[in-house]
Amino acid sequence: MGNNKKLSMASSVMWNTCGSTFYLACQWLMTVLVVRLSGLHAGGILTLAISVTNIWYAISVYGMRNYQVSDVKNKYSSGTYFYSRIITIGLSLIGCIVYILVIPYSVEQRACIITYFIVKAVEATFDCFSGMFQKNWRLDIAGKSMLIRGAITLLSFSVVLYITQNMFLTLIVVAVLTALAIIVYDLPRVRDLESLKFDFKSKVVIELLIECLPLVIYSSLSTSIASIPRLYMERIMGNDILAIYGAVATPVLIIQVGATYIFNPFVTLFAEKYNNDDIKGFLKILAKCIVAVCIISVIGLIGGALVGKWGLNLLYGSTVASHVDLLMPLIICTIITAVSWLFCGVLTVIRGFKGLVISNLAAVLTSLALSPILEKSMGMQGASLTLALATIIEIIILVADMFIILNKKSNR
Repeated sequence: MGNNKKLSMASSVMWNTCGSTFYLACQWLMTVLVVRLSGLHAGGILTLAISVTNIWYAISVYGMRNYQVSDVKNKYSSGTYFYSRIITIGLSLIGCIVYILVIPYSVEQRACIITYFIVKAVEATFDCFSGMFQKNWRLDIAGKSMLIRGAITLLSFSVVLYITQNMFLTLIVVAVLTALAIIVYDLPRVRDLESLKFDFKSKVVIELLIECLPLVIYSSLSTSIASIPRLYMERIMGNDILAIYGAVATPVLIIQVGATYIFNPFVTLFAEKYNNDDIKGFLKILAKCIVAVCIISVIGLIGGALVGKWGLNLLYGSTVASHVDLLMPLIICTIITAVSWLFCGVLTVIRGFKGLVISNLAAVLTSLALSPILEKSMGMQGASLTLALATIIEIIILVADMFIILNKKSNR
């Protein structure tokens, strides 16, 4: 462990934001290019693979990132976090395989889902490494890693899909190259900062997994809130309709993920304020995060209103652009989801695990109940309305639980 030079918070956040934004843009461009290069069928396959694997990705990361970076007292070592991640990825792989064998998907759909899971497994590994970089205030490394993997992902996806017109082969190449990037770039730099040594006879990993069990339950539920309406859509309306909905929805995700990138670097500060009983300082940081989310949201709404149809036509063509009416409701859904992610992160820091599980369970039950009803009566707009209503219920419970915990903390 040689190079543990810390960067300033501003520099660290800047690198992370640049890398995250670029990586997000590359992921988004994949969903644009797939329709341009190979048509709506391929777009539907990719959207389905993303929707299914997002649920199992939540199990892979185990909801542990905010817990890891807010572990300011180093209750668990970096090696413990790393080896727990290997276990959770393995468990989620088994779950994903069982799922796709039970659900009546085609051979092509199954092959692409499991291959895209490997891509997400690489992301889950990076998520753990990124937590180590963040605790050392070296998010510049994480940012550079995302720049590298974003470029590799977009380039390999575009070239291989264009040449082969085969989504399965394309995803295999993407998975192999991104895994190599993690091994060559990230792993040596992690070892410079942290020790990944672990005593396999120790039960500490099991203790960590048990302690964070509520987090994986919450994160799996949280991912399902948005995935359930899309999975119903594929069953009710078909693959091509799902492709159209996914195409319109993907550009607006920059609002949601952008808000997350703003919040994530502050998690360690939230933990320090909370552990030092500085509730006023805690709330000041939260207020700044909310303001930042609001600014991003306003920009997103204005952008959608001004250039929405033109942008969709430029990116996807007239078929997708004719569904521009989906755009503003999806932007609103994205804003609401960004707010929910913010408060989920806050409750993780203050260890409000019960509130996390209850709020997300309520949202999932709402999504399950409303998806078939609203989608049959309202079509694709029904999916957006379902997501919005479910997430609003989640936020109400999250905020109430947060203030209960903070009030108890301040009255001690």
